[in-house]
Amino acid sequence: MTNPLIPKWTGPYGGVPPFDRVKVEHFKPALEAAMAENLEEIERIAADATAPTFENTIVALERAGRMLDRVATVYNVFAGTMRTADFQEVEREMEPKLAAHRDRIVQNTRLFKRIAAVYEGPERAKLDAEQQRLAWDKYTDFVRTGARLDEGSKKKLGDINQRLATLYTQFSQNVLADEARYILVDRESDLEGLPDALRDSAASEAKARGHEGKWAILNTRSSVEPFLALAANRALLA
Repeated sequence: MTNPLIPKWTGPYGGVPPFDRVKVEHFKPALEAAMAENLEEIERIAADATAPTFENTIVALERAGRMLDRVATVYNVFAGTMRTADFQEVEREMEPKLAAHRDRIVQNTRLFKRIAAVYEGPERAKLDAEQQRLAWDKYTDFVRTGARLDEGSKKKLGDINQRLATLYTQFSQNVLADEARYILVDRESDLEGLPDALRDSAASEAKARGHEGKWAILNTRSSVEPFLALAANRALLA
């Protein structure tokens, strides 16, 4: 079966993501294929035998990774709004790999030498303001993320970045799990002080969790804060 994340987007507005066909099991193979293609693009730029220019280095780098951009766009939408248990499993595996992929590009010595040659060379003076800004942005981004480190330091930084990616994913998933908790209110009298809109929302949340006729105060900011501020029954807040 064709992975819907890999082809270029079709439709209006220059193409739209195929949300109607994407499933969680598509993300890992799509991300891996996109990273592999991206590294091939980077290698072609780094191995170019011609002298570095704005077009064959900075512009080429800017145009690289289009498949990865497409896949990552949909991946990030799922991470922000559809973070199911099976998607979280994909996150735990792929986030360190994505961090390592980024480091492989930044730490490519031949690639950085070409970027630096454009940024620091005489051609820079011939570029217009927008082109100079892009050259500066690429050069500075690489420098700030470790391109000028020695090999030992690059390895150490890469290990740290992968570890941070793992820890951040664990932390954000822990927060999400904590937000799934809720206070179940059995009596409407315990909702004294709360506006109708909050009561209706709590009733809907309780029904969705199999507690029709009750009220669920979710452990989220939008639910807890007005409850803490307005509920007359302070015992429920303990």
